[in-house]
Amino acid sequence: MKQTKRLSTIETITSVGSGYFVAFGLNLTILPLFIEGISEQSLLTAIIIGVIYTTISMFRSFLFRRLFNGFENE
Repeated sequence: MKQTKRLSTIETITSVGSGYFVAFGLNLTILPLFIEGISEQSLLTAIIIGVIYTTISMFRSFLFRRLFNGFENE
């Protein structure tokens, strides 16, 4: 069963909107831990921060996809 355009739109808005708030929270909690590496423009620090943000984003996207797939099956 294909997802309707309406449900796809709602899923996208929900995912992107929540992503903003998740990233904002991460900025407040994660970035202060890396102040020294950021100020030194450390490549390793940039990679670690990128991996953290990407991992959390993938997990969040997976959760929303599973949630909205559950709506389709009802």
